[in-house]
Amino acid sequence: MIAPAILPLGGALMAGGIGMLLLVAGLAKLRDHDGFLTTLAAYRLVPDSLLDSAAWALAIAETGVGAALLAGVAPLWAGIGAALLFVLFVLAMAINLLRGRADLSCGCLPGMESARLSWGAVARSTLLAPAALLPALTGLPTSLLLRYQALAAGACLLALILALSHLISAARGPEEQSA
Repeated sequence: MIAPAILPLGGALMAGGIGMLLLVAGLAKLRDHDGFLTTLAAYRLVPDSLLDSAAWALAIAETGVGAALLAGVAPLWAGIGAALLFVLFVLAMAINLLRGRADLSCGCLPGMESARLSWGAVARSTLLAPAALLPALTGLPTSLLLRYQALAAGACLLALILALSHLISAARGPEEQSA
């Protein structure tokens, strides 16, 4: 049967894409800690006394889980960690949207500071949560070469998706982007 042999490749592609997404986002938050702290404070979900610790914890968790997914290390725990991070992001965004606070930066990725909270962002993160579990459910290819090629392909797919998203955003007029 071909299908069972292909499933680990799908898991590795997903691990590569989601791993790169989390690694890049986490490293950006570590690099610009003050900027991330400002974004996190704007969400008004964490008490002021815990803001700095929460910002460090989130950035380190994103970076660590992303690196583990990319390396193919402990796919079960890395997948669960990634899914929990996405659920946390969904809740934070949804709570603020329900409060009528769509003017906040989503804080998703570097270079996307102008991206605002939206139900589309909530939907994306909601879809990423179960997708993050795919590597744990399917396993990764047993061949290290095939595993790392699939992980790299997943990271490349993420880069292509992000580039396409930026091109589409740039092609829209300012009035369309705010709608």
